[in-house]
Amino acid sequence: MTARGSTEPASALPVLQERLAAALDAARQAWPGVSLEGPRFAAHLARLVPADGDEAAWGKLHMVDVYLARAAADGLPSALATFEARLMPEVDAAVSRLKLPAAGLDEVRQLLRQRMLVGSADAPARLAAYPGTGPLAGWVRAAALWLALDWQRQRSGQAQSEDGDLSMLVAPGDDPELAYLKQTYRAEFSASFTAALAALSARQRNFLRLKYLDGLGIDQLGALYGVHRSTAARWVVGAQEELLDGTRQRLTERLRLTRSQLDSVLRLISSQLDVSLSRLLRTHSE
Repeated sequence: MTARGSTEPASALPVLQERLAAALDAARQAWPGVSLEGPRFAAHLARLVPADGDEAAWGKLHMVDVYLARAAADGLPSALATFEARLMPEVDAAVSRLKLPAAGLDEVRQLLRQRMLVGSADAPARLAAYPGTGPLAGWVRAAALWLALDWQRQRSGQAQSEDGDLSMLVAPGDDPELAYLKQTYRAEFSASFTAALAALSARQRNFLRLKYLDGLGIDQLGALYGVHRSTAARWVVGAQEELLDGTRQRLTERLRLTRSQLDSVLRLISSQLDVSLSRLLRTHSE
């Protein structure tokens, strides 16, 4: 196996092959009946281990969990059955303190299955992005808790009242004019942001949600889409810039302000919207 397209020196190949063989053997012993092909496992590991990865880098990966995640993301029936039996109980453990009703717990389970195992044309199965740096069970618990909290917010009405506009950006140190603009033009801002978000492609919206709502890093996004981290970073930055530019353009068209006021609003958008994307995207999520 060569990591991320690199060419290993001939002297390193035996060591690399031994590591891969050992990882494959351990994974198949841990998950009997789950038969992910060796080359497929090797190609996936190449996205997770640095090209110059030494024994320490390999040792940090939870190899048996990486194997199961890749197999389940590929839709292998044995892996899906194992995921259901061994990892879906983590959902109950993660959200028990939230005391969700039975219907809520069932919905969270279904959402988790959909996102982790199925995905869509624009957002592949989330398990493909599992980085292997922590136990898979913990990764699943974190995802389940996030979904459960989101379910609670939506049912309690907080999603509608949780500052989906400029008023969310009011800070104690704001000057009076800026605070006034934030409060006064929140409806225009919300409409502009929503229109700019809708104008993005489905894939661009997914990039932003994966990063800002699901907390995936650039390396995880690259692994999810099977591209180098620099490509994933470029995609995310491009989607974010298009969203910000679209919001500014639409807000400018909607507002009837003096030049000074318009400059203040645009300065606000430029400086603060990028750090508020996670809350805004959650409020406007489809």
